[in-house]
Amino acid sequence: MESIVSVVIPTYNGAAYIRETLDSVLGQTYRPLEILVVDDGSTDGTGDAVAAYAPHVTLIAQSRQGHPAARNRGVQSATGDFLSFLDHDDLWAPDKIETQLACFLRDPALDLVFGHIRNFFTAEMSEADRRLVAVPLRPLPGLLQGAMLARRTAFHRVGPFSQQLDMGDFLDWYGRATTLGLKTHILPDVVLHRRIHAANFTRTHGHLRKQYLPAVKQLLDRRRAAAAQEPKGEGKL
Repeated sequence: MESIVSVVIPTYNGAAYIRETLDSVLGQTYRPLEILVVDDGSTDGTGDAVAAYAPHVTLIAQSRQGHPAARNRGVQSATGDFLSFLDHDDLWAPDKIETQLACFLRDPALDLVFGHIRNFFTAEMSEADRRLVAVPLRPLPGLLQGAMLARRTAFHRVGPFSQQLDMGDFLDWYGRATTLGLKTHILPDVVLHRRIHAANFTRTHGHLRKQYLPAVKQLLDRRRAAAAQEPKGEGKL
């Protein structure tokens, strides 16, 4: 029996890109998929755009609570054996899920599988604006939620995304995962195409970047605490 993969897509005012994003999920070479879009209080018609994809896509509406809460809401509703996440403006490579699941089949001990990402500029972004954004366009290791496939049991070992962080919530989550010793692999394949546009959350909410600092500090503190609890090796005679 094939494993069900639950795809959680949080969105807030994502009408401009959500259709293309959903098409990239529905175009996956792997089935079965459970696609859950959590509309976090959109006011631009996002819900109507997503509703048009029923019954292939399930729309979950909630009041505005932030994208970590929206992801957690999606996880609570998910029934699949594996969990994957995608932002409403990004795209998956067609074989993203199939390639990552094959990795789990080769090594059943794996908890998380990542791939590479490739940034791309959205078509409406002018050349002048593109020059102002210093992002590499070559493939990069993708330690991002959109490039991850996780065993559902492994995700729940780590726990939900922190709703106290509007930015850096995945860094915090991944830090907890590494502290627990979850087995991770990064594939060389590009699995996520990350859209760069004028309304990217990290650009419009630059004032929140300071939240990365406590997330990094918590990660380092956890690693130090874990190292302190490791048994000391016996000295050589």
